[in-house]
Amino acid sequence: MTTNGAPSVSLTCDPPGPLFSISEECEMPEITVTANISPEPETALQYEWTVTLGFRASTGAHSAGRSINHPIIHQTTGTNRFTIPFTEVRGGDLVVSVAVAGTTLTATTANLQVTGTNPSIPALQNLAPANGAFRKLLCLESGLRQFQSSYPLFSADNKGGAGICQITNPPPTDDQIWNWKENVKEGWEFFRSKQSIARNYPAQVRASPKFAELVEAFNAQRAANGLGNLTIVLPDYTDEQLERDTLRGYNGYAGRLHEYRVKVDGNGLLAVAVDGSIGTAQWEPIPAAERTALYDEMGLGPNSRGDVNYVDDVMKQPGF
Repeated sequence: MTTNGAPSVSLTCDPPGPLFSISEECEMPEITVTANISPEPETALQYEWTVTLGFRASTGAHSAGRSINHPIIHQTTGTNRFTIPFTEVRGGDLVVSVAVAGTTLTATTANLQVTGTNPSIPALQNLAPANGAFRKLLCLESGLRQFQSSYPLFSADNKGGAGICQITNPPPTDDQIWNWKENVKEGWEFFRSKQSIARNYPAQVRASPKFAELVEAFNAQRAANGLGNLTIVLPDYTDEQLERDTLRGYNGYAGRLHEYRVKVDGNGLLAVAVDGSIGTAQWEPIPAAERTALYDEMGLGPNSRGDVNYVDDVMKQPGF
């Protein structure tokens, strides 16, 4: 604590700190600050309080220059006790100052910090949607941590991803960085957006010129062999395929490559299951080695291609 003038004033906190934790339920700590004047004043005084709370970019590893501040609090009280009225879930360096009206008395706290608390498994189970792939994804992305050493967990790639879901693009909001509940909600919405893309992907491929060329080449080969044309169909994803392609999307469809491609044989012709006049084309996963080779051909750098084994790595996780 610092003081100025005589008589003197000093500040004490209840609880005493210097660390104050955001609760697992994402509630700010209740902190009451008392201005202690010596000698004790004989008349009532007015106390002008100022509170700042901020997270500096230099504080957290891999924070990509992100600084986050709680709105500055200014309040005047007629008593020497002040309970800080936080309005947002934020953490970082906490500074409380008081000026006693009509005097030269001032005091300021030092070395106070508001830190985060990671959710327990039961808390996560209560909030996170009961989607097995999504829950496994959280295990891989963050180890179910919103915070590291009580400050936000940022992605090691220095792209600004943060929290349990490692939200990266669009950049996480201040709430999503300090409030794990908001982080999970946004992560689920992002997952669902990728699920929608994955669900629509088979229809896009069916309507593509490339698939039409494959069908034409397949039937041309049949004609050369004295066989009639088949009506070629390309099925929608199975539930498992949809799940895996959604996960690939969460990590980013680098190079616009999905988890699956239309299967062709060694001659580049469609692999087709024939049933009468109908031929059913097939999906196959893109092997990690071929995915890497394709990225190399595209000239995608290491920070632009994601993890070629991402889907398998997610599915190996225990979930919760």
